[in-house]
Amino acid sequence: GFTQPLWVALMVPVNALPLALRLRGLPVQLLSLAALLWNLVLVRRLTRRHFSTARARHWLPAAVLTAFYYPLNYCALMGLESGLQALLTTALVLLALDVVWGGEDRHRELWLVGAAACLLRMDMLLIVAVVQIYILAKGGVRGPRRRASWLQGAALCGAALAAYGAWRWVSFHDLLPNAWYLRFYRIPPAVRLMRGAVTLGAWISDHLLLLAAVAAGYVAAVFLRPRGAEPSLPDAPGLPAQEPSGAPAAAARSALPTGLAARMELPAGLILVACLVSVFAGGDAIEADLLPRANRFLVFVMPLLFILWNGLINQAADRIARRRPGDALLRRFVVTLATVLALVVADGLWLAADDAGNWMALLGGDPPAGVRSHAEIYASLRSLQGRLQAGRVVATGAPGITAYFTGFRVVDMLGGNERRIARSAPAVPLRPGDFADYVPGRAKWDHGYVLARYRPDAVLGWRGAGDPAPWLAAAGYRRVAGGEIWLRGAPAP
Repeated sequence: GFTQPLWVALMVPVNALPLALRLRGLPVQLLSLAALLWNLVLVRRLTRRHFSTARARHWLPAAVLTAFYYPLNYCALMGLESGLQALLTTALVLLALDVVWGGEDRHRELWLVGAAACLLRMDMLLIVAVVQIYILAKGGVRGPRRRASWLQGAALCGAALAAYGAWRWVSFHDLLPNAWYLRFYRIPPAVRLMRGAVTLGAWISDHLLLLAAVAAGYVAAVFLRPRGAEPSLPDAPGLPAQEPSGAPAAAARSALPTGLAARMELPAGLILVACLVSVFAGGDAIEADLLPRANRFLVFVMPLLFILWNGLINQAADRIARRRPGDALLRRFVVTLATVLALVVADGLWLAADDAGNWMALLGGDPPAGVRSHAEIYASLRSLQGRLQAGRVVATGAPGITAYFTGFRVVDMLGGNERRIARSAPAVPLRPGDFADYVPGRAKWDHGYVLARYRPDAVLGWRGAGDPAPWLAAAGYRRVAGGEIWLRGAPAP
């Protein structure tokens, strides 16, 4: 089944556009760019509405850090669903805090966004669950009207997920996608968890100063909160700039604690969940080739970390404003310095293992990692298109590029769209002592089965252990000079 059904559904109409195949990746990149820009709008709104004070309403730190966080931009613009995932996550937090802190009845919208998030990625179920637990724990469902809208939204979300589950069962005879079996089924848990812990440790090390500063700020917000701390001021159409009038709204707000610490709990909890998911999944395959500073399991929650940092900046600016009300220059200096330091840490621009390379990547001085190898694959595909007609079967270890930019029928040699391989045991033994060699989702293959079952007309980009020449020559394939293309001696009719 599809691992990211919503993302696939958004990509399908692109292929109906009157564009050459080589250009059909551009609309998807533009869609991701739109999601990244829309996310900035929500980051601004969330920061001003729930992580600001009356005297300090700065939002540019969170927006700048999000806009220039290279790993998120990289994942989104290379075609992953990360930009839309970040947008939906920010929207979930904004709606949840509106419900809990703003006294708003936005349960239906929250559940619909949650349904979209779960259809985007199955592991977003945990994010949605934490959001709803937070709302229930903070009394966001008090009162018959709110309870009714919460139940209505839950029913809509459940119906959407059940409908897709039924479709997946009818279409694929399974409720889980192949990616789940490739990552978890018959994979030794110790190997998976050890690799996941190491990759998470690398992310923590790369962002340690920022993570430590936010953690220290949270502790300070909990234990050093001044008496009479002001709640944040809402800032959006439909929400007043003052506390809402009326007994019900006043009662709803009076039942809640005020201050920054309680608002930080939800974003911090979601970041923790993302870390646990990354460990449980064993990290991501992209880390083996591209060595990013954050993988796809973590990049989408990074805007929340930047919002938390922005909230702490506003608290500091608020204290300065109360103690030195006429010194606006000092406040601006503190805000700017804190933003610059966080940007340097987040993007590894100083005192990092490859700070010069990180600078070049951020400024566009070098092609993004993977672009050259993707160009080589595409060049091989262009050569192959001159030899095979559309509709022929190609077995490959690079199925995404092959399927999207050609008219071939594609078999993933690593089991991404092959049921038997996905449910098989790893092709090589996986032992805890060799956990660093494990690449999530790329540990299973059965080349003999693929060649015999599908009789592909061509093999492109052999993946797996050993020399492919004996396998392919024995099966009747010949290698095309100057590339990784192997053609069957007599193409199937």
